Amino acid sequence: MSDRQWDVPHWRSAPLAIVYALLASLGLCASVFPRSGLEWLWFIVLWICLVSCWWTLLRITSIESQADAPTQPAVAIAGKVIASTASNDATRILQSEAAQFLSLAGHDLRQPMQAIALFSATLAAHDLPEPSQKLVSGIEAAAETLSTQFEEVIAIAKLEGGRVSFNPTSVSMRAMLASSVAAQMSAAHDKDLHLRHVSTSLRAQADETQLANVLDRLIAHALRITETGGVVVGCRRRGDRVRVEVWDSSPGIAAEFEGEVFQPFSKYGQRLPDHALGLALAHRLALRMGGEIALRSRPGKGNVFTLSLPRVTGRNGQ
Repeated sequence: MSDRQWDVPHWRSAPLAIVYALLASLGLCASVFPRSGLEWLWFIVLWICLVSCWWTLLRITSIESQADAPTQPAVAIAGKVIASTASNDATRILQSEAAQFLSLAGHDLRQPMQAIALFSATLAAHDLPEPSQKLVSGIEAAAETLSTQFEEVIAIAKLEGGRVSFNPTSVSMRAMLASSVAAQMSAAHDKDLHLRHVSTSLRAQADETQLANVLDRLIAHALRITETGGVVVGCRRRGDRVRVEVWDSSPGIAAEFEGEVFQPFSKYGQRLPDHALGLALAHRLALRMGGEIALRSRPGKGNVFTLSLPRVTGRNGQ
């Protein structure tokens, strides 16, 4: 018996999905008989919601059909039996399919969060009693935190799903450090922290955009856990590698947490607003560029996050 019997039906085109939704909405219209303008407005909203639901189902089944293609192992998504003898390969494929699904669904999932942010901002503009203002402020803060976490999850899903491209070039670390520090200067000022970088003439082999993403997250994390003092970013040459170091003056990370700082939603991650999703993404991006990130904590004195990358030698580097 085929395990496909439990799948939702496959609709192969968006127009057909819209036709189904239109028929369903017309049936509802016939049973309600809207008369006033407000009732017609609710009818239109209902129709839009139905179209969105059918379109989402269309995208889900499209991804499932790709997973069942003859060129791929037969891996079930949502509790089905994995029909592959190589369990490790099947698990990796399953994770890749899940990441692709999440990255594809990102646009649709962003819409309700953007709506929440818009509605809360509109509500905050009204003259509300003080208790209501506090509630609206809480909603705005929660929506911002949710949006940050969601963007990191989607970024990780795109990376794991193979939807992120890398173009390694010779990157000037002087310009890269200056740009990354400038991007985080406002956050440092908000906490009255010092943030600076040490100039360097070294060059590294990396994707410039993704390297900026890694440094942004490392510096942002350092600022987040530092309450007094500041953060310093610099480079060292170690053989055929460039070692970027991010020093902070935080209380340090306890030894019990050092092994899980790059694991999202770990015990250490629970102490951070983004649940360590930023560090997890930075670690994954570094590995894809042929680099690695390490942590050296100094309890009571601070931490050093080290990013090691291939060094460019010869005419373009030292």
